[in-house]
Amino acid sequence: PLAARPTSLPVCDLLLCSLMLYADKNALRTQLKVQMLRIREKELMYYTNNCLSISTSAALLAGFAWYGLTEVPFDEQADALTQTSYLVVTTLIMGLELLTVVNATLCAILGPGLALRGPDGSMATAVNGMMTHYKFTLMCFATGLICFMLSALLYGWMQFDWTLAMPMTVLICYFLFKIFHYFVRIYRRFRLAPDHVITGAFNAEGQSAEAAAPSETELAEQRQLQEQYANLPEAVRANMAGPS
Repeated sequence: PLAARPTSLPVCDLLLCSLMLYADKNALRTQLKVQMLRIREKELMYYTNNCLSISTSAALLAGFAWYGLTEVPFDEQADALTQTSYLVVTTLIMGLELLTVVNATLCAILGPGLALRGPDGSMATAVNGMMTHYKFTLMCFATGLICFMLSALLYGWMQFDWTLAMPMTVLICYFLFKIFHYFVRIYRRFRLAPDHVITGAFNAEGQSAEAAAPSETELAEQRQLQEQYANLPEAVRANMAGPS
């Protein structure tokens, strides 16, 4: 046993160095994943806050549309086509804005939940999914806002004489033009070209690097080192562990 000890020490030292290198490598990988998760968390919070803001405004417009359907009195002598158009447009407002509320609320609840409690790579899936649904939600909200202005225009022609409805029509058309003008102006000022958008993804495929798992070779090396360490005598393992 005394003669075998000098020959086993270099092997133990080599195994100890291998285990230390592997532990350092895993620690570095874990630290890098945590830092990248923090970057993608900023994207997640950006879309979450936007969805919450849109859902609040959409709920307000949906309430106005419901009031316009249930509480507005109808003139029996009004044109049937105008009344029908008013009801259709107002119903569109309520449907589009409620769809906006549902989409935005579900994204704000389920997206962070998937990123927090899902398996490895769920942060990238949550951010990409919220990005897609956010665009659709914003489009529904904008369409409902345009229908809201058209509903006010139709209400004027349904309830009032043309001498009163005409000034309302001019003002509503003016503000529709200004809304469109400022939308285009602000969009052009803050627009990002698709090839200039920077996300938290770190590779060319658009998948976040936090989803990268150890390769099969690394897993095999880890199992081999663990088996070699388990086959060492108890005294050698205690010597490698150092004083407690």
